[in-house]
Amino acid sequence: MTSTGPRRTGAGGSGARARQATLQPRAQATRQAILTAAAERFARYGYYATSLDSVLADSGGTKGALYFHFASKEALARAVISVMMQRWGELRVQVGSRGLDPLSTLLALADEAVIRLIENPIARGGMRLLNDLPLHAQAAREHYVFSERDTRELLEQAAHAGLLRDGIEPAPLARQIVAMIAGHRQICEALGDQDSLRQRVDEAWALLLPAIASPTWLATWSPHPPAGSLSCD
Repeated sequence: MTSTGPRRTGAGGSGARARQATLQPRAQATRQAILTAAAERFARYGYYATSLDSVLADSGGTKGALYFHFASKEALARAVISVMMQRWGELRVQVGSRGLDPLSTLLALADEAVIRLIENPIARGGMRLLNDLPLHAQAAREHYVFSERDTRELLEQAAHAGLLRDGIEPAPLARQIVAMIAGHRQICEALGDQDSLRQRVDEAWALLLPAIASPTWLATWSPHPPAGSLSCD
């Protein structure tokens, strides 16, 4: 889901973002190329099997440029995580501006997150790094805490609007929804079949929604189009 909330300073944090804002366009493009190449490598091979030489070869950059922007491989990995978490927060705002009811907003947010986990290297690399990166625990904790919080808040709004069945508790349901998506992502990664993630999540929603949503809301809901019909920004 999404990650919003306070951020720590340091490599990849708010201090790094302030420094990035002062970079010239060419330097910003170089930094982005290195980040994207690194994220793709991290997503495919993990933190330990990714070398800086392979990132440089993929990005077309130089060692001087890499070390100008990132002091080490760990700093580069943490920057990928930071950008990923920033984008999740931006995604939450974008989806929230669509004017949907809270339950539909939750489904749209999950759908957009799944698309990015399939198609976007920063999202895929960042999520894998939460499991691979040394001293990753704080970043992973922040991501899942904020994901569960955002999901719970939408479910609370849905319950208040009468969109959930009586007796549904938002907090435990939020935990199960976040675990559902995270679990299917890890299974797809283990199977080397990331493209099936959306189908798996769609199937989970088809089983879950009739048990939690009000009959009135369900009467207006229909499963979204077949996987692959939407594109990632």
